[in-house]
Amino acid sequence: MYSISYASGMSKTVPVRDLRSELSQVIDQVADLREHVIVTHHGRPAAVLVPVDEYEALEETAEILSDAETMTAIEEGRREVERGETVTLDAYTTEPR
Repeated sequence: MYSISYASGMSKTVPVRDLRSELSQVIDQVADLREHVIVTHHGRPAAVLVPVDEYEALEETAEILSDAETMTAIEEGRREVERGETVTLDAYTTEPR
């Protein structure tokens, strides 16, 4: 019925024909146990079920990575950290600006 794949962490693989009859149970595993489920069709991976918050995080990451301005700001921030140009939160919130 299920096989376990360790390619990128632990995930289950389920053929689409089994998914049809066990959809509610599989969704509970994804939502409650935070499992990833690879759905196969004719023996090939066709889709992946992941918890909604992980999907949303992936979408947000893709959006950030595709925004040149945001990526430039992130890189500049990294360079500032490397140069030691940082301020603690306490200093930032207590010092007059």
